[in-house]
Amino acid sequence: MTSPSLAEFKDWYVGLPDSNKMVFLALVSGQLTIHGRAFGLDLSGEQQVMAFKGLNEIQHQISFHLAGIGAKRERYPDDVFLRILSEKASSFGLSAHLAQSLDSARTRHDWDK
Repeated sequence: MTSPSLAEFKDWYVGLPDSNKMVFLALVSGQLTIHGRAFGLDLSGEQQVMAFKGLNEIQHQISFHLAGIGAKRERYPDDVFLRILSEKASSFGLSAHLAQSLDSARTRHDWDK
């Protein structure tokens, strides 16, 4: 991931109340779908397939983590969840896409309210 560093981002995210984590993850998910649209237009063949597989894996993790927060059920600890996202993104060549989505979601909302 790029700026902020994963450690800085983790510290910020872990400090959010659960209600804000849910909003944040929904915004991240939305940003990732925008990348998915670009994959459909700009990529082809195996490159496109791998990008969509990676995006699906990341969305899967976000969706179930979001559900865990909302339902107050067991879920990965936040630091583990963020590491899983980072590892999934890296394994599919989507680290920059994830970093942009995280950064965009972080800056699109006034988290102090």
